[in-house]
Amino acid sequence: MKEFNDRLLQSGFTFIVRWGRIAVCWLVACQAAMAQPASDNAPQNTIPDIALEEAVDWPDFLGACDWQRDTMPRSWDEAPFTGNGEQGTLVYQVNERTVQFDVGCSAAHDHRPWQEDDLSEKHVEVLNRGRHFIGHLELRLPAEVTGGAARIGLWNAEASGTILSKNGNANWMAITHATQPIIHCELQTEGELADAEFVYVPRSPKSPRAVRAKAERTAAHPDPTSSSTDDGIQLVVQDLVAGGQTAVAWFTQREGNRIRLWLSVQHSFPNANASAQVVDAVRSAIGADYQAWIESHREWWHAYYPKSFLHTGDSFWDSFYWIQQYKLACATRDQGWIIDNQGPWLQPTAWSATWWNLNAQLSHAGGYTANRRGTVSALRQKLEDNREHLTQNVAEPYRHDSSAMGRSSSGWDLVAHVGEPGGRSGMDPKIGAECGNLLWALHNVDLEYRYWSDESIRDRTLYPLLKRAVNYYRHFLKRGDDGMWHLPRTYSPEYRLAEDCTYDLDLLRWGAGRLVEIAGEKQLSDTEEPLLPVWRDLAENLARVQANDTGRAIGRDVWLTGGHRHWSHLMAIYPLRTITPESEAGRALIERSLKHWRSFGRGIAGYSHTASSCMASILGDGDSALEYLEQLRPYLRPNTFYSEIGLPVMETPLHGATAMQEMMLQSHRGTLRIFPAVPSSWSDVSIRNFRGEGGFLVSGQMEESQCRWIMVESTVGGDVDVVPPPGAYQWCKNTDPANVPANQGTLRLRTARADRFLIWPVGEPRPEIGFRQ
Repeated sequence: MKEFNDRLLQSGFTFIVRWGRIAVCWLVACQAAMAQPASDNAPQNTIPDIALEEAVDWPDFLGACDWQRDTMPRSWDEAPFTGNGEQGTLVYQVNERTVQFDVGCSAAHDHRPWQEDDLSEKHVEVLNRGRHFIGHLELRLPAEVTGGAARIGLWNAEASGTILSKNGNANWMAITHATQPIIHCELQTEGELADAEFVYVPRSPKSPRAVRAKAERTAAHPDPTSSSTDDGIQLVVQDLVAGGQTAVAWFTQREGNRIRLWLSVQHSFPNANASAQVVDAVRSAIGADYQAWIESHREWWHAYYPKSFLHTGDSFWDSFYWIQQYKLACATRDQGWIIDNQGPWLQPTAWSATWWNLNAQLSHAGGYTANRRGTVSALRQKLEDNREHLTQNVAEPYRHDSSAMGRSSSGWDLVAHVGEPGGRSGMDPKIGAECGNLLWALHNVDLEYRYWSDESIRDRTLYPLLKRAVNYYRHFLKRGDDGMWHLPRTYSPEYRLAEDCTYDLDLLRWGAGRLVEIAGEKQLSDTEEPLLPVWRDLAENLARVQANDTGRAIGRDVWLTGGHRHWSHLMAIYPLRTITPESEAGRALIERSLKHWRSFGRGIAGYSHTASSCMASILGDGDSALEYLEQLRPYLRPNTFYSEIGLPVMETPLHGATAMQEMMLQSHRGTLRIFPAVPSSWSDVSIRNFRGEGGFLVSGQMEESQCRWIMVESTVGGDVDVVPPPGAYQWCKNTDPANVPANQGTLRLRTARADRFLIWPVGEPRPEIGFRQ
């Protein structure tokens, strides 16, 4: 990690923001209604337009954020990476004469029936139903490597590098095409490296977890088969015992000292037609106009980045943030694959599937505020597509009205035996009592609904699945002598079993309360929704979480007495925000719970620091938020990937970017808190088009630790409370003339679609919106 840090500093990391190179102009249409602020003297019928210009020199800005390495990467965690949400590659040297280009595909899963799994791995189905190995490309060199360098060019989403030998060199470039199922490599060689060649090395489609556990499947897949087409396309096919296949096709073109290679990897199930798909994909790519084909890849990425903007002025964290934005779009796409523990870059691991007690939820958490819906929609879409399997996850007596998610599942059908309150027979005691994971996943779905105000999400996915997830707990709740509903023992992830487990109570209380709210939005009566009284009863009479002078308990009479890497007992603080610092009691409870959780100095993971940073931001403590975030640095691998016990996992660096967003914008319960926890060392920060609940887009700028201006745009209309940093502000709607001093504190806006509000300090001239030269 030190080399990554030093390289960033050596780059100078200057942010060049100019007028005129990339200009985005918005002309806001006239609106008939005027916002009603907290002030009584709001003018009426002032409706001229606002013209807002914003310019960012994106190639220069992102060029300063590029990942760079001045030595040859030697492993997956040092490697430059590319991806398109399904396929991807990592590039690194494996011996003196070989550079490996991994070939990954998130779609490539084993499809053996879960009923046939021997359940030797703690009664979970991942041995039969997880990801499988595919193979890799090798760049074989005629001389030994003496040095080199590598880079990820963020703006064009290209990995590149130099390979040096004693009397020669090679320059390479790799992309995973943004919209086509192709990994493309180009190589230019000189001197003794002129005869370098690409060779594809197939692997048997084994489960990484099964190999690691020395529990390989008794019905082995056939060995891969190789062939070629009449027009020179090479093909390797993995036929799978349960049906379907994974296929890799590639074509190599050599012109003098330049080699170009196009490769596609595809997976099909239940049909065995992946081989035809990859050949068609490669044939289409090599037949396209090369420059136009490359440009179409770049155009996708050039449209992706400007959906939002963040500049903190801290060289390390700005680069880190934008590498994570790149990584998000490499790992998932709109309604595509959930970001599992590997993304497109499968490695030897025990975690070759999707984990649901933290990982999937955190991996997708950063797309909401970043206004990147295509990076969050996959989680919702997979839940929607696999409703039947979420029902199968619970035991047969509960399937008529319940659904749930186990700890880990395949990424393609989400089948995963779920625990039961009190424990499920035949399962590992902890996994067999872990029950709340679907509720947490549905909180992510709720964020997508609220941030984009898309009622189709509410009605098709959120409401029906949330009903079934809450119903699952109802089968196990018992009314106590105190009149409250109590839970048998369940598992608090990463800690221990407990009755009235806080993890489950927090999620269940949120779920029941949210169902009441949604029924209200839909204007459903008790007759139309007979479960409404049940949900109100749960919301009001669910067992209370215990707390003492150390903070919240793990469960009834179970207290936190040692290191705990998960914050499973603090879900009500983050991400659910059902406990907030708005009340004195809420603030005190958050403060002492966070302090006690972090007091043990052991049993901590990287995501412990990112979650702590988010909680500190909720408290408005930006300096502590940054202090916690800084503690993530030692956990980051040189290419910003992450591992536990030496095995790669995805979620934590992505969540580090989410923690940075929490410092800039918080949106909850109809309130936008703008620059709520900016660290004092980040004196000059800018955001553009960050998104909040209700479809509000927020831009703003701070200079010398003072807020200079805020812009709020309403994309759908509705009321919102805006809380800027402390100070007195004036505002106008859509134009200059309506300058009105606002009360200190909250500015209440009543908006129509496309309204824009400019807010700036009292006594200052209306700002010229844009970045400093």
